[in-house]
Amino acid sequence: MIFDLSSTLTGHKDRVWAVKWRHCGKILASCSSDKDIRLWKQSQNDDNWSCDYVLSEGHQRTIRNIDWSDDGNYLAACSFDATTSIWENKSGKWDCSLNLEGHENEIKCVSWSPSGKLLATCGRDKTVWIWERIEENEFECASVITAHSQDVKRIKWHPKEPFIASCSYDNTIRFSKEINDDWSCYQTLDLHESTVWAIDFNATGDRLVSCSDDKTVRIWKAAEDKWTCIATLSGYHNRPIYDVSWSPTSNLIASAAGDNSIVIYKETQPDFFEVLIRKEKTHTCDVNSISWNPVKSNLLASCGDDGLAKIWDIK
Repeated sequence: MIFDLSSTLTGHKDRVWAVKWRHCGKILASCSSDKDIRLWKQSQNDDNWSCDYVLSEGHQRTIRNIDWSDDGNYLAACSFDATTSIWENKSGKWDCSLNLEGHENEIKCVSWSPSGKLLATCGRDKTVWIWERIEENEFECASVITAHSQDVKRIKWHPKEPFIASCSYDNTIRFSKEINDDWSCYQTLDLHESTVWAIDFNATGDRLVSCSDDKTVRIWKAAEDKWTCIATLSGYHNRPIYDVSWSPTSNLIASAAGDNSIVIYKETQPDFFEVLIRKEKTHTCDVNSISWNPVKSNLLASCGDDGLAKIWDIK
């Protein structure tokens, strides 16, 4: 397997926390402790990627996470300033249309539902908020979920069904859905031995991948609305694993860690996963986020504490 650097994206002035592809696969968003969001686009004449737009002045502190709406017209960003900004594409220009307030302190993740009608946020205050779009530029809080006992690190909507998964400093993954007009937790997964940093569904939504401070990657499978662990991948990272991404096109899984490496896994037999390649020194500091391109299956984006975002060609 080839794991080559395609492009290094420079411009952020501090650590880069997250990268996320727009669903068309042609624009990559990154966010940083420098309080800016950068949109990167590939030039038409060559393979180089350059900054096409900088979204600034939306937050007063670190921007921790970002997520695109499925239609690509909105970009949500959450910050350590306890607010979530909604950026709207108006005739090619990006404007901050509103800021959502409610969390007590740092917000760690934001996630759009597939329909675009709901937005989820989570944070250090141990809560998950469900926001409902009332009008084009108006949201209201539909529910506050208090299932976790510690800092909530990541949230992810199921790609097809109306429920969310969340993971936390309390070592658990929890699934929540609307029951009797309110949102509540209906299942908890507690096999990780330390902080669960990230989760991601596969394209069909019958599998979930998680990663942890315990240096393991776990694969979970759904059967009759219950999730069970079918594989534990360990020994491939020697420091906490901060992010995982399940490719919607190639079905490959990538993990990124504090050991500066990225590992690629493949299901070679039913419920059996093997490592295809381990790439060391992908960044000079912790790798904070990775994201498979939703259209071009060979492209993987990463970012780290070194202030860089990178695009890798894997095939």
